[in-house]
Amino acid sequence: MSIGSTIRGVLGIRLSRKVGHYYRAFFVDLTKVAQALSAAIPANAHVLDIGGGDGEPLNYLLELRTDIRVTSIDLAPEVGKWLDQNHAARVFKLPSTSISQYLSMRYPLPDVIMLNDVVHHIPEADRRAFFAAVSSILRDAPDTRILVKDVEPGHVKSLLGYWADKYITGDRNVSPVA
Repeated sequence: MSIGSTIRGVLGIRLSRKVGHYYRAFFVDLTKVAQALSAAIPANAHVLDIGGGDGEPLNYLLELRTDIRVTSIDLAPEVGKWLDQNHAARVFKLPSTSISQYLSMRYPLPDVIMLNDVVHHIPEADRRAFFAAVSSILRDAPDTRILVKDVEPGHVKSLLGYWADKYITGDRNVSPVA
């Protein structure tokens, strides 16, 4: 069990969400991220949110874009636990699901693939297979847009984020991508 999951367990869902909001805000401005992503998503798009996590970043995007629908997948056994209820009807959640599993289930292909702070969590040895799975979508749906927001190494905050991912979140495979 990581330090982060222990803290979340002690704080409970409401307090851990509030603390998590301030913790995340130190590293990223979710309003700016949502604005940038929103501008790149076509009208009425189906977005595949790979590595959806707790769903908090989606809240910001869905607040701006009432026309989109999202499928959020994550390898974790839970996805979207912090998703606001007023957005829940537009988000289909698939926990414990890899991109390859998603594709094998024959769900509709997305208009947009969103990788929001995901790539640096994919072990380096697995990245080629991950991007091969993503590229298979492009073979069948070449107009699909891929939006990547990740941590740029070489800055104090990115180093602090790396340490937080490794020692607080407990991701021993974290590896920033230049």
